[in-house]
Amino acid sequence: MKSIISLWNKALFTLQLRTVSWFSILLTLLLFVMLPVSILVREIRFGPDAHLHFYTAGSQLNALSEFSFPFQLLVFFIFPVLLGIVLLNFTTKKEATYFMHSLPFTRQSILTNTYLAGAIALLAPIVLTGLVLGILVFILEQPFYSFVDVLAWTGLSLMIAALLFILTMAVGVIVGNGFLHGALTYIVIIVPALIIVLALTNLQYFISGLALTSYTETLLSKGIFFARLMELYNEPFTVIEYIIYAAIAVLLVIAAYAAYMKRPSEASDQAVIFPVVRSIFLYGLTFFAMLIGGLYFTEALQGGIAWTLFGYILGAFFAYTVLQMILQKAIRLSWPWKGFAGYVAAIILLMIPVNIGGAAYENNIPAPEDVSSVAIYSSYSYGYEEAGEPPRLTSDLSIEQVTELHRQLKNYQDEEFYRWNTLTIDYALKDGSSLKREYSLSDSIGKEVTEDLRNNNEFKQAYDPVFKLRDLEPALASVFGNYKGREQRITDPDELNTLISLLEQDAGEQPSHLLIEYEARHIGELYFQTSKRQNDEYIFLTSDYTRTLGWLKDNDYSESLVIAENIPSATVVRAAGTEFFRELDDILYHSGGKPEDLPNSFKTSDKNELEELLAVSRDYYEGDYVIILDGGSDQYHYLGFNQDDAPNFVLEKLE
Repeated sequence: MKSIISLWNKALFTLQLRTVSWFSILLTLLLFVMLPVSILVREIRFGPDAHLHFYTAGSQLNALSEFSFPFQLLVFFIFPVLLGIVLLNFTTKKEATYFMHSLPFTRQSILTNTYLAGAIALLAPIVLTGLVLGILVFILEQPFYSFVDVLAWTGLSLMIAALLFILTMAVGVIVGNGFLHGALTYIVIIVPALIIVLALTNLQYFISGLALTSYTETLLSKGIFFARLMELYNEPFTVIEYIIYAAIAVLLVIAAYAAYMKRPSEASDQAVIFPVVRSIFLYGLTFFAMLIGGLYFTEALQGGIAWTLFGYILGAFFAYTVLQMILQKAIRLSWPWKGFAGYVAAIILLMIPVNIGGAAYENNIPAPEDVSSVAIYSSYSYGYEEAGEPPRLTSDLSIEQVTELHRQLKNYQDEEFYRWNTLTIDYALKDGSSLKREYSLSDSIGKEVTEDLRNNNEFKQAYDPVFKLRDLEPALASVFGNYKGREQRITDPDELNTLISLLEQDAGEQPSHLLIEYEARHIGELYFQTSKRQNDEYIFLTSDYTRTLGWLKDNDYSESLVIAENIPSATVVRAAGTEFFRELDDILYHSGGKPEDLPNSFKTSDKNELEELLAVSRDYYEGDYVIILDGGSDQYHYLGFNQDDAPNFVLEKLE
């Protein structure tokens, strides 16, 4: 006669709890050392103000979490996973499995008591630490946290630990190997979001203009739980996120019970138990490795499309083979070529809708009359979170110029593979929708295709920092240059006003250097500092700022600028051999000799020649030729230029 056994059983619960009692004690000790003990030691050693320096400016974390957040996260990343592996150890060893399932308990009862034992072992140390921290408030001379902080820390810690433990338990019932249990848990946390990011990154090789940044930033920061926890400094969990995590936890528990009920007792001989999960594990990680292979050969090795495809094949073949070894628990295996052939066929078929959809995506350029406003910026300026929302252009002329630029960029193919500048176009359409595109291009091409827009007055007023200076009301301006490290300050209000007026005149009469910042050679920079230091602004000077440069010279503020008048002489060297720039580093930074000692070099002090050299060179550019400027006291600054830009006198002396 079959007896009715309750889900909770004291004996079974005690058996499981004893298995992990050591774990609970160790976790308690670690939490005590990281928080109550560390807080007391700091106060005893340094006094009541010892806790002030660890705060991060603008942090949204509660004081206790911020006190040692990286170390706390490390503990919470490891211990819940380790606990789940230990508690489900009986599912990965044949003898333990037979013993556990021979006991007079239902599987529901076994799993329930395992969950309860794990919850007590994991959560009790956190609650106990919270109680001690609450008592410590009365002991500290000047407590830096409140009871609200204690509750916030306890709640956040419980949520992180519980979610990771529940995930580990869910993974544990579908695997038959302890090592794979731990590895697969972290894979489930990290890989799904990374697969999407890698897929989008690889799609940019086939689809021009893919707005990669806007798609991937949220996935990386919020789609990976570990990354989201690091974002808590700046952005606390929202109510929606708490609901989502709670729903995920409930679904994982339900899935774990359902899987455990159907799990065969002899399944400990298999790496992954269920065929569906086995296929997801095999082909999902094969796809992941394939994307990494394509990314490596394209980005790291700067290969073309043929190398990208080779990377796909190599990555998929390698991963498929290794994963089959894991699944079959054998190094020598009969390679299942049919499965791999089916995978390749599926990928080839998948490329058909990708190409069709990609063509539609590339050709979707809005008509100017359908655009309400548009923002355009490069990776050098806007586009980062701290830069804020970029200004938007609304005039008919600006919108027409941007859409025309969009048409040119759509068909643009850069022969230079290694490109740093990403140009982003963000449309707001009149129907309320939006459209965003991103294009990577070299500055030399960008300089040409964006010239009309950079001459646009609305674009300059909206984006050029020169036209923001008056509203900032700067308290002073500092003049810096790469040639000499000396700072020169301008503090007189009348001089500041004159300087800003001249900058506005110079900026208004020439194409803006925005969107192509790296292409322009900077002779120095102006740092405008406000009284509150919250909206300070840098202005990079070029030789085109003739009025500004003339005023700086007339008022003795140009000493550190990289201009011919400040350079007594320069050494021009032809960059030859693979070791040249290593030798150059020895001279510039390790006192390894003098620039004129380098072969294929000459020294010039002619001002006209110096002006020609500066006009064609870029700071720290590793070109065919290098110009070395001696700033005194063994301080050097170098510039570079290519063969095509070399002045005639350089070719005559070094050819």
